[in-house]
Amino acid sequence: MYPDQFPRNAWYVAARSAEVQTGRLLPRFLLGDPVVMYRAEDDIPVAMVDRCVHRQMPLSLGRLKGNQIECGYHGLTFASDGNCVRIPGSTRIADKVRVQTFPLVEGNGLIWIWMGDPDTVDPGQIPDHHWYTADGWTTAGGTLHMNARAQLLNENLLDLSHLTFLHPESIGSPEIADIPVSVSYDDRTVTVQREMTGVECPPFFTHVTGINQPIDRQQIAEFFAPAFHITTTALKPSDDTDESRMARQKTMHAITPETRTTTHYFWSVSRDYATEDQSVTDYTLEAVTGVFQQDIEACEAIEHIIAAWEPSYPLELNIKVDAGPLQSRKIIEKMLATEGATTGSRPQDRFTDAATRAAAQAWTDRQAALDS
Repeated sequence: MYPDQFPRNAWYVAARSAEVQTGRLLPRFLLGDPVVMYRAEDDIPVAMVDRCVHRQMPLSLGRLKGNQIECGYHGLTFASDGNCVRIPGSTRIADKVRVQTFPLVEGNGLIWIWMGDPDTVDPGQIPDHHWYTADGWTTAGGTLHMNARAQLLNENLLDLSHLTFLHPESIGSPEIADIPVSVSYDDRTVTVQREMTGVECPPFFTHVTGINQPIDRQQIAEFFAPAFHITTTALKPSDDTDESRMARQKTMHAITPETRTTTHYFWSVSRDYATEDQSVTDYTLEAVTGVFQQDIEACEAIEHIIAAWEPSYPLELNIKVDAGPLQSRKIIEKMLATEGATTGSRPQDRFTDAATRAAAQAWTDRQAALDS
């Protein structure tokens, strides 16, 4: 059924670039692990396990001194490479006294983290998302949190027939659910495409484009396993034969598991129309946040039902539009099986769901207090 564990030999969005700042420690649970991030004085982001090797004190509760973190409990100090450089009262520090660090790649406004085998790191696996900051595009984005497993949102984004029923007042229209889709996939990606001709223009697109008549609309949902999506929407009035006047929008969804059943949701909407109109950007930010909150509420409701049945699951009926979502499950299961065969048990298996969720919530509450 729905995967609740995720492969570690893969890239996940850990933060937006603006979140990781010089002189500030950012704690965040990722894939069930406590992680602390900061920006070194050379502007390079750093990520390490948020745990002092002495007595498990979160390093994020300590002090950032230049490029080093001093534990707030007994003063052990760690450099940005994870090596311990000071133990109060000791003159010798063994090489093995260190905390784990994680490879990071920063680009186009996002910071990506690799939490698996560092010998398998491949920056080429990061999906292209250049339009996030490209000339000719304007972007609005945000960060949300979901109390449900990440796979529920993965599948929500690959079955856009739900727009008709979950988002009729914003991005949905009556015809979407009945229009057939084409599905293609390989060992790491799934693409679901829907071509719509002469359909109703949804309220959101009427507001941002000014089109108030039937439209031709193309919708492409791309999934890059295990946790990244790009939804491309292109539309124009049905009676307009000039393809150059097509309004294009690319929506990015970075679905990063926090714990087994909680999720970080980094999203953005980039457009190539009305790029200088701040009112369109402001409206997009407000409206799309509301749309994605509806998705989150649906996923959390499903998680509530799943939790009542675990460790088994209620039977489900699969229909035609489930081809893409089901393929995403297969890809993730295959990645986990391959990873498990080469590395043994996955690190996140050492966490109990209740303990991890409680710890992650404590971190979330603390961060909210800091931000306020």
